[in-house]
Amino acid sequence: MTSRRSRDSRSRSSQPRREDPTVASRRAGWQDRDEQVYAKKRARQQRQRADRERRSYDPGPPTDEDWTVAEPETDGIRRISPPTPIGDSLQSFVRRRGWDERLRGATAWSRWDEIVGPELASRCEPVRLAGGTLVVRAESQVWATQLRYLTTQLVTNARAVLGTDAVRDLRLTVGPLEGRVEPDV
Repeated sequence: MTSRRSRDSRSRSSQPRREDPTVASRRAGWQDRDEQVYAKKRARQQRQRADRERRSYDPGPPTDEDWTVAEPETDGIRRISPPTPIGDSLQSFVRRRGWDERLRGATAWSRWDEIVGPELASRCEPVRLAGGTLVVRAESQVWATQLRYLTTQLVTNARAVLGTDAVRDLRLTVGPLEGRVEPDV
């Protein structure tokens, strides 16, 4: 025979557990709020898609200058913007990311012979280009003095190679050259 206590515990466990009514109403409220947020988001996205489609719609027939593609859902065609040269696209991407100055600094390294000439290129190197100031390291004080005399010409050459707004000032330092290693031929 089973005891009364074990029988009561079995009967309680078989009954569904009742949840606190305030907790249930809160949970339902959260679900309703989430559904409303997502419904608003879906409606906003639908409006944006419709606006884009309306703006791209042109009832006139395409001309020879228009770029068109076939629409997969319908038998119609859709106008698209003409292609742009990849150089222009890359340049605008670099500008948006703020990499202009870094790219110009790398260009100064790669085209250093054009900026200073072959004789000076072996005696000095660019250190950095920041804020319109090109910092150049000369291997000795003698070469730094020579570069000081050529400052105006070097700034003009750097502007011609790197762009008119790239270099406004030239600063010289003296020290051992660290950067470029001549390739073995």
